[in-house]
Amino acid sequence: MQLTFENDAIVGNGTYPDFIQFPKTEGQLFFITGGLLYGTPSNRFNGDFSAPVWQDTVYISPKNDTGLSNLELKSLSGFGIVGCFRTPYAQKLLIHEYMFEMDRYLDSGSIKCSMDTPITTFTLSLENPINENPEYEGNVAISEESSLLSPGSKVVFEFIIGDSEPYPIGTFYVDRSNFELLGESISVDGRNIIGKALGDQSFDEDNSYSYQLLHQTIRDILYKANISTDEMLVQNTSLSAGYLFDPNMSFLDGVMEVLKALDNWQIKELVDGTVVIGASTFAGFASNSSYVFQRDKEIFTRSIVRDDQEAYRRVCVHNRDFSIKVYRNVQTYTGWNLQANKTLYINVPEGTSLTDAESYANQIADSLQYVGKIESFTGPFRPQLLLGDQAVIVNSEGSTSLGLITEITHRFSKDGFYTDFTVDSGGKLGKGRLSDYISRITKDRTSSSRVYE
Repeated sequence: MQLTFENDAIVGNGTYPDFIQFPKTEGQLFFITGGLLYGTPSNRFNGDFSAPVWQDTVYISPKNDTGLSNLELKSLSGFGIVGCFRTPYAQKLLIHEYMFEMDRYLDSGSIKCSMDTPITTFTLSLENPINENPEYEGNVAISEESSLLSPGSKVVFEFIIGDSEPYPIGTFYVDRSNFELLGESISVDGRNIIGKALGDQSFDEDNSYSYQLLHQTIRDILYKANISTDEMLVQNTSLSAGYLFDPNMSFLDGVMEVLKALDNWQIKELVDGTVVIGASTFAGFASNSSYVFQRDKEIFTRSIVRDDQEAYRRVCVHNRDFSIKVYRNVQTYTGWNLQANKTLYINVPEGTSLTDAESYANQIADSLQYVGKIESFTGPFRPQLLLGDQAVIVNSEGSTSLGLITEITHRFSKDGFYTDFTVDSGGKLGKGRLSDYISRITKDRTSSSRVYE
């Protein structure tokens, strides 16, 4: 038998090439070069293979595997991809399960994130009808014998309008699914990988980290939590230390312990599931901007809480024995009758200079005049909103900055799509919230778990 190919082209150089076409008609060419695995993805074919558009080749070799050979892949209809390859020391199995699109079964759901924690959560309510495919028994999503939403299952949220490209809004892992046998609805909730992998796991007996660069310690913790190289982005630093963590300390608490030694560093997770750790100016973080909206046009509901418990007339930045102390007056909102000697005292670490204390006092006094208003909004679906964005309201008289967005909840259901967000008046774009600033300048960077050599 002779096979005649209608279209042929040289895509690249390598050994053991194999090609897989995915359900949405895009494909990927897999091959080995120099004992490592690479992939060249394509755009969607849509039935036309005469002029495929190939994207950039990417490195996809499994961690710590080198000397790969004898790559073979097979596509299993309705399931995914299985395959194998050899290393000099082992024969390894590859399994890739296709994602199952659940949008047609969506009843309602929400995604919630807050500045106070890097853990983002989701909830889902889904229809769960009997599977019409005779090859499968039971319900579509969850039945007594099988489940697409077992604890630990990956859930990816994307927003599509018409024929638009998918807009990613979150990657999560199931904590719990709840259903009644032969019932036609289920509820599911879960968290992002920071909550699932870092928040749930502990160091146990492998709790000692040798003296090394702190970014390497952070990466080692993420590796131990089974977060792969392509799922993390950690900024480099020149600081070094060794650590001995408590065995029952979570990986997330361990990372936060290391961050104590690094000025203004934070941990966040991008919507594609990448864990990013670095200074607030690190290029790996999504950039904050101003969210401008029209009063009475782009907001469905708005509520305001005014509370003077956190509002002050004066601020004093001082060290422990008050040998350094700097007072500054605070301008308050018009009509707020605060007591004249309501003073906020900020205790900074020993060694803080008078110049730094004066700078801190000026900054805090300037920021305190905006403290005391928390505003909550409900508006049209805005998946592009980020924690830390500045909220600006516009009307016929001009625009007013309300503060920083500190909490976001995206809600979606058959009845519509909405975004709820909360704005803290004590925050400025590029400077963050006042509470975060105070925490940073008063933070004791010594740690009981740190080991120096």
